[in-house]
Amino acid sequence: MECKTLQCIKRIKPYAIIIGFAYALSQHGIYLMGHWLASLFGFTPFLPKIPLDDMIPIVSIFIIPYIWSYLYWAMGPMVVSTCEKQHFKDYMAACVISCLVGMLCLAFFPTYMDRELEGLYAVVENPTFWDKLRQFWYSLDGSRMAYNLLPSFHCINSTLCYLGVMGRKEIPLWFRIYSLITTLLIFASTCYVKQHYVLDVVTGAALAGIVFFLCKQFHWGRIWTPVEKLFSKRKAKEAENAAASFSE
Repeated sequence: MECKTLQCIKRIKPYAIIIGFAYALSQHGIYLMGHWLASLFGFTPFLPKIPLDDMIPIVSIFIIPYIWSYLYWAMGPMVVSTCEKQHFKDYMAACVISCLVGMLCLAFFPTYMDRELEGLYAVVENPTFWDKLRQFWYSLDGSRMAYNLLPSFHCINSTLCYLGVMGRKEIPLWFRIYSLITTLLIFASTCYVKQHYVLDVVTGAALAGIVFFLCKQFHWGRIWTPVEKLFSKRKAKEAENAAASFSE
């Protein structure tokens, strides 16, 4: 008898692999658009910092789950595609809607972090590889000034990855546990590598949870019906052409 993990892998839909990587890439574009719109509208960013943030130390090794998150988000649609189609459609609706709402928050209520004032560029005696990687990551994300903090897209996407598999018996238990632990590690990483403040984490997770609940409750996955019909017609046409060619 095949193990449940192999059965789950075999049930992954080919289109979900494409969707997974496309989503992981496109969400970053939506994230960047938030800052572009805020700059276009001329809104002044605010600092979403609370006293608790100063009590959280820098732990550079947490850059590992922070970077790993991008591949983790691509896995989400792949694994969820092994469930019934309606759940997959609701899940993908939640992913897209959460990112769009998050982008509007970034556009109309922009936020910032001054990394120099936070001491993130302070000279570290005998810096580790993780210290260097953390500072290199800063150079890819605004260098001295960081924007697009609240809500955290890292927390939005990671929360949805877990909610998509939570309680789903058709998905192996080990993956559900892995998903929960990975999501929590990513939450922690955003604060420990000082890419976000605590409020960014809370709002990101809350936004994802609310949108996911609404999508499941009201089956907002219906937004994909026109796309499904389009591909169904295309597939039927291809089958018809193939049959005609074979008969000749």
